[in-house]
Amino acid sequence: MKKINIYISFILLVLTTAHFGRAYGQTTVQVVTKTMAGEEKWAPGMRLEINGENAEIHCEAHAAKTILYEVHLVAKHTDKKQAERDLKKQKWVKGMQGKKLLMRNYIELAQDDKRPESNLKAIYHIKVPEACPVDINNYFGQIIVKNIIGEINIDSEFTNISLMNTRGTINIGSRLGDISGETVDGEIEIRSNRSNVDLTGISGSLTLDVVVARIKLDKLGEITAINIGAEKSEVSLTAGNQYRFLIDLVKVDFEKPDWLKPDPSEKNIMKINFEAMPENPLINIKLNIGTLNIK
Repeated sequence: MKKINIYISFILLVLTTAHFGRAYGQTTVQVVTKTMAGEEKWAPGMRLEINGENAEIHCEAHAAKTILYEVHLVAKHTDKKQAERDLKKQKWVKGMQGKKLLMRNYIELAQDDKRPESNLKAIYHIKVPEACPVDINNYFGQIIVKNIIGEINIDSEFTNISLMNTRGTINIGSRLGDISGETVDGEIEIRSNRSNVDLTGISGSLTLDVVVARIKLDKLGEITAINIGAEKSEVSLTAGNQYRFLIDLVKVDFEKPDWLKPDPSEKNIMKINFEAMPENPLINIKLNIGTLNIK
């Protein structure tokens, strides 16, 4: 384990605000930041777990066999003294638990402490070996994952999630935070509640279990299977006539494209291309209340 470098910085932000019927005014925001930086040696079998609260988490792969980190704890307030006091209430800890490297930020209050008045935030910049498994939990903020190959597990609330050039086993649970992905390959499973899903250039298998969402899938790659279970949602899929489809709709506005011609079926489910393309990947859509657009 290498030494952690810690330093504190201070800047001023001058914000200009306009009020209807009044002249422009300026508000000076004091920003105090505490930064921790360091690295940990990594070996196969070791994983990283980040538990964030009001955090912006950037995690990407690099060529070295180390976990490199830089964590900023930020407090913003018009009163510098208040920002400094509140920054002390925001904690960050790091430690090993077996073969797992744990990082966590949180607010710690003494018995008579008041809740922080400042706008508090943690910003993580993490670099891991591309095959390092990553677990990220975050309440309120943002998660950005790039170039990771292997296992990614995300559980979040009020957090936007972005995946770029990732491959492997990807498991996401999201509440009230949008999910986007570009060039994502592997076994992908997403469970969401009031979280929109926008994926471009996906390959492998995809399972979606969503409630109240806008789902957009575009530029499909080498898909093995897609399973969509959705309720009160809008689903848009650019696939073309090269897949088998199994479509089960209840109270859904669906205008079928000209090429989509259901096979004969005894059930109240549309089966498409099962006879014409029996070996092609299956797209299974079950939607209860909403709209479906396939093109």
